[in-house]
Amino acid sequence: MEEKFCGVWGHMEEEYLRTTKPRLYNLLLEKGELEEYLTSYQKAYSNRAEKMAKKLAAERGVNAELYESDPLEWILATEKIQEEVHDTLEKEIQQ
Repeated sequence: MEEKFCGVWGHMEEEYLRTTKPRLYNLLLEKGELEEYLTSYQKAYSNRAEKMAKKLAAERGVNAELYESDPLEWILATEKIQEEVHDTLEKEIQQ
């Protein structure tokens, strides 16, 4: 079977299913529905991650004004937000 790229969130869900719910994983695989499921999962979590990042950026004042006044601080703050979003959603997926 050819391996398809399904994104970071889809990959996490695939690993979760493979290790904790192998019967469901194999059923989706056998029915040919795994790729569609993971693609849908990737889209949903990408949207969720984007919304979370925007909310955190707004709460913390990580905006165009910060970028103009201190680009390095903007980059560091943006990376921290992305890391927090990733960690939060990764924990959620693994539950």
